[in-house]
Amino acid sequence: MTLILYVNQFDATMKFIFRLLLLGTVLTVFNGTSVFAQTDEALLRDLAEENKKSVEALVLYPSETRMAILEATKYPEILIKMQDLREKTSAAFRTLIEDFPRTTQAFFYDINRYSGLTETLVQAKNDPATIRKALEALPENKRSEAFGIVDRQMPTLVQINTLNQTTQRTFERLIAGYPAPAQGAFEHLLGLPEVIDLLNEDLRFTLIVGETYKENPVRVIQQMDSLNLVVARSHAEELDNWKTTIENDPEAKAELQSAAKEYAKENGYGAEDYYSDDLYNDRNDYDRDEEIIVHHYYHPFSYWYGYPYWEPFPRWRPYPWWWDWGYNYQPYGVVIVYLPSYYCMNWYFEHPNHHYHYNRLSTHFVEHYNGHRHSGTSVSMGVHDWHQRNGTIISEEFLGDKKHLSGNLKEYGRFEQGRRDYNTKNPRNTVTPEVYLERNKQKYPDIDRSRTAAKSDLQRADEVKRAKRSDWAPPKAKTQPEPAPAPKTERPARQQPPPMQPPAKTEPPAKRETVPTRPPRTRPEEAREYNRQKWEEIKPAPKPPQETRRSNPPAPAPKQQTAKPQQVTPRSKPAPAPNKEAPKSTKSRGAG
Repeated sequence: MTLILYVNQFDATMKFIFRLLLLGTVLTVFNGTSVFAQTDEALLRDLAEENKKSVEALVLYPSETRMAILEATKYPEILIKMQDLREKTSAAFRTLIEDFPRTTQAFFYDINRYSGLTETLVQAKNDPATIRKALEALPENKRSEAFGIVDRQMPTLVQINTLNQTTQRTFERLIAGYPAPAQGAFEHLLGLPEVIDLLNEDLRFTLIVGETYKENPVRVIQQMDSLNLVVARSHAEELDNWKTTIENDPEAKAELQSAAKEYAKENGYGAEDYYSDDLYNDRNDYDRDEEIIVHHYYHPFSYWYGYPYWEPFPRWRPYPWWWDWGYNYQPYGVVIVYLPSYYCMNWYFEHPNHHYHYNRLSTHFVEHYNGHRHSGTSVSMGVHDWHQRNGTIISEEFLGDKKHLSGNLKEYGRFEQGRRDYNTKNPRNTVTPEVYLERNKQKYPDIDRSRTAAKSDLQRADEVKRAKRSDWAPPKAKTQPEPAPAPKTERPARQQPPPMQPPAKTEPPAKRETVPTRPPRTRPEEAREYNRQKWEEIKPAPKPPQETRRSNPPAPAPKQQTAKPQQVTPRSKPAPAPNKEAPKSTKSRGAG
């Protein structure tokens, strides 16, 4: 039986995968056109290869979803507005339910996964039979508890239903002015909240693929369809390989279950959490001979309200904790159905003690990575990222030595756990892996040998990057050799400059009118006194009266100047000479 799951297993990897998809789409379109020169194509190819480990995710969606994604990239402004609306609606939803126990809050999150269920319950608030009938949409083991919550918390359900209606009307107004295909695309993507998040998370790439799709939609669609077939076939083969190796190694299978239980306990999951969700109710599915396709858009949490805030990582669908580890409980035991999720892989490799507690499982992880280096699935990506973080001490030879791989991983587990214990005891003097290894070479001989080889690995990787860059980066220009510097000579003793002589006296230049400097700030009375003084300095001297001018004649003018004759205005008589005695009469001088 072949089981192809278009599932949420790689929710964490989709961030990287989406970037690769966009870059790959742009690259393939450009390869089919003459828009760019060869160097431009090489640059785009280099960008795509840098993300090659984060492969193929969105192309695994069905054709209808791929078309909706492409259509949505043409209108990034809607994505931005949807994100803003979601921030407001999720905050309002949490305010409505925050005072209830977590089990009741989980119910409110749950019923919003089913379109129209809240409205049906509110409309049937006085009809218990209709309420029970509506609750049949939930898993059977949850219906009794759900009926009790509905009966007790109907006022809150009414408020949530009002919020649902307000949100829906706002969304409809938001997309109302756009073409029908765009409206249909965004309505479709509401059932894929992780895709909307990805499109919003890196709008730069969203804009690139949107513009590319506008310019050559046929080419983009063809490339996505082709990649869908290739990736689906590759993932099916890889999954078969993983299932075979684990199923044929009972020790590794037991360690997988033990690690899953430790993961569940550490992240706050109970054995009953999501044990019988609707995705797993039909146990007979696994007895069928035909190919099974389980679509990934199976009742996610509402995009507008988000997934439950207590989840340790983005979890848009209520898969049980053991589903993250790629297996399913059956009446006849555990059945491997998929690869462990990226979240599980990241958690596993962040705990170095796992490499000696679950050494067989660690060995299987690394061997799977060695056999699928070019895959973007969770196991390959998890091991690859761990290797990158420890690239200065973990070499390719260390991971590829199949004969000694189990022992190598045990030694690494002891080494890294020892370093972390040291740093915990010495928080003010923590050490890096390189420093800790230098101090404890004899304790970890395999890690020390690996460190030497890792240096060569890093050097080769750098050379490969340089070679790829030469496809598009301009080469260095041939430059003429710089002239040799002049020979150094003894520097003469520094002489003190002679003292500066005062400048020779010269005739002062003609004075120029200068604007008086701005007076300093003073108090009002000081300002008035200052202005009065300045006015006294610059105002013209008053002319002396005529009597003073006659009695005190001015000094004779220089010889070179001649006095100008006094001008007498017409129709006027010269003023009479002053008389020392006061006149007895007061007749007007102009009379007669």
